[in-house]
Amino acid sequence: MSYLQPALTFLDWFKTWPGTTFHEHIEIVDLRSRGAGRGIVAKKDIAPETVLFTIPRQAILCSTTSELATLIPGLKTGDEKEEDKEDDKEDDDDENENGQDPWTSLILIMIYEYLRGEKSPWKAYFDVLPTVFDTPMFWADSELKELQASPVVGRVGRKEADEMITSKVLPVIRAHASVFFGSNVPLADDDLIQLAHRMGSTIMAYSFSLEKDDEDDEEQELPKEQGEDVDMMDGVEHGDSHDDHEHGPGCSHEHDHEDADGWVEDHDDQQPLGMVPMADMLNADAEPNAHINHGVEALTATSIRAIKAGEEILNYYGPLSNGELLRRYGYTTEKHAFFDAVDLPWELVQQKLIAELPGLAASDGDKISKMLADDEDDENDMEDPIMLDRDFEEDETTGQLSAPASGRVLAELPPALKKQARAFAKIASKRLQKKREKEKKEEPPVSKNKSGKYGKYGKAKVAPKEEVPRPDKEIAAAGILAAFKVRLAQYKTSLDKDEAQLQSMAASATSLSPSQSRLYAALRVRIGEKRLLTEAIALAKEALEEQKKPATSTKSKRNSRAMDIDEPSGKRQRM
Repeated sequence: MSYLQPALTFLDWFKTWPGTTFHEHIEIVDLRSRGAGRGIVAKKDIAPETVLFTIPRQAILCSTTSELATLIPGLKTGDEKEEDKEDDKEDDDDENENGQDPWTSLILIMIYEYLRGEKSPWKAYFDVLPTVFDTPMFWADSELKELQASPVVGRVGRKEADEMITSKVLPVIRAHASVFFGSNVPLADDDLIQLAHRMGSTIMAYSFSLEKDDEDDEEQELPKEQGEDVDMMDGVEHGDSHDDHEHGPGCSHEHDHEDADGWVEDHDDQQPLGMVPMADMLNADAEPNAHINHGVEALTATSIRAIKAGEEILNYYGPLSNGELLRRYGYTTEKHAFFDAVDLPWELVQQKLIAELPGLAASDGDKISKMLADDEDDENDMEDPIMLDRDFEEDETTGQLSAPASGRVLAELPPALKKQARAFAKIASKRLQKKREKEKKEEPPVSKNKSGKYGKYGKAKVAPKEEVPRPDKEIAAAGILAAFKVRLAQYKTSLDKDEAQLQSMAASATSLSPSQSRLYAALRVRIGEKRLLTEAIALAKEALEEQKKPATSTKSKRNSRAMDIDEPSGKRQRM
């Protein structure tokens, strides 16, 4: 069987659903030479606002279309009994009487339909879904170490996913073994767990978040732009990560939604989920040329700008950093570097601020941070961790991205960081001042010695010179700089070394082994994060130098206020 045959069979199956359309000027092609698996390409020039394909809602695999919801009463989210609602008012409102949420409900549905084989209406669809995922959840420990100090490492979520499967998925399957297995021999627990992981990862990579329409009681798709983290998971994993996908520098294949790795931690949306055939056949990138529109009766893929013959149709999964793209979908792209981000834990900043304030105890620092977090008068909540993300320029007409003319990836330090550090330093300085004044009052009076003189050697005892308090802004700037230096030092290799290694692998990136491909992705992630931290250090140094300068002129006074300026950002919100 040729590589494309399952996709062509899938296309024929797709067209049998009433209400589907597939534009005559597009086709499913083999894009492995680009490191992108299967994808959809324009055969002829396509004008903007052209409907590329249409997916009727009855073709969506979800709790309202699979018969499993009728075979296991209450499986469908939202069908809980009234008495259960009363008893569990303080529990998760979106869990039904079987303890299922939208994620586990769809996992059960997919396991059921997959085990049905030829009997399932979605058999041809399952045949083009990936069986292997490249997200960090499935990496070896040695491969995960290549991510070094990236925040991605702490969000893999394999343990949590195992716990969810064993507590919510397996008990339902065992209790309804005849429904899931029929006359076949039931799978062993280990095999079911692996299958559940595969389905959970598929959901993360390809599913859509569906919202119920209160007026007509039909399910509707929540547009991705409305911002729920789980809403449009239309996965481009199809393009790329169908079985033979290899990730490389030209990989524009988007694997859907919230990471397939730690998918369990990303199920907070709690809207019903569904698998949307054909929408997830599109690959995606940071500069899309198509968009999925969500109607009551159907979903449509529409071109958002002119697409030339031979050009791939690309969807958009949101402004995801390469770290998030890897965590959710198992790949990275060059263009998603525009959305790169890295975290700076407030605890680290607090430690370095305390170090700038001799005499301030760690416990005092904890109290001050709690005070800031609990401050109801503050307009903005305290951020922790504080995120650094890249600056870029965007053509609002075409959605295309470019680096800023300055050449910097970071234009300014996060306003929240400056504000919190300044507020902490101000409170801490006052506490220290009060402590010193109290200690001074409690000092015993100086008495004369036997010679009638003051002091041990007959000399008058001279009171120590009063220490001039450092400005709060200077303390804040020094603490921020120290924190950034420590954060960068948590990565085991230098930025220069990483960039050289990535460059050496780039020429053969589409033919790397699976392990090398993972290293390539890890390099791309940690390079983006290190670039941000490196420029943050440079900015923090500049800020500290400005704070140390005497404010003797209008210009220097203006610069000394840099730590307090909260400029609005015009960038797309990163995830």
